[in-house]
Amino acid sequence: MKNKKVRLKKRTWHYVQNPATYEVFCDRCNGSNVEWSEYEHMIWCYDCKIDTKGTEGVFGGPIPIECAKILGMIFDRWDMKKKRVLTWDREKQDYVPKKPVSKKP
Repeated sequence: MKNKKVRLKKRTWHYVQNPATYEVFCDRCNGSNVEWSEYEHMIWCYDCKIDTKGTEGVFGGPIPIECAKILGMIFDRWDMKKKRVLTWDREKQDYVPKKPVSKKP
């Protein structure tokens, strides 16, 4: 049986926090020296020097959002095309541009 090459799709967004924050580690070496890959559903391992799927981390099951916040996890996304942060809007049930924090005089 021949190995079938999988065509990787370029990512258009990634979470603003590092994969290790979400307990996503390299599935080859179990290392935490990782970053979001340029490809969807992949991470880059600096130690193995490969794009890999990684472990499931907190994404392997239900995520209690309020508990995740207590642990310092946020699920804001970085929109790579428009170069802006997106945040979840409960009313719209979608990611929307994050409003800048207003500075008090």
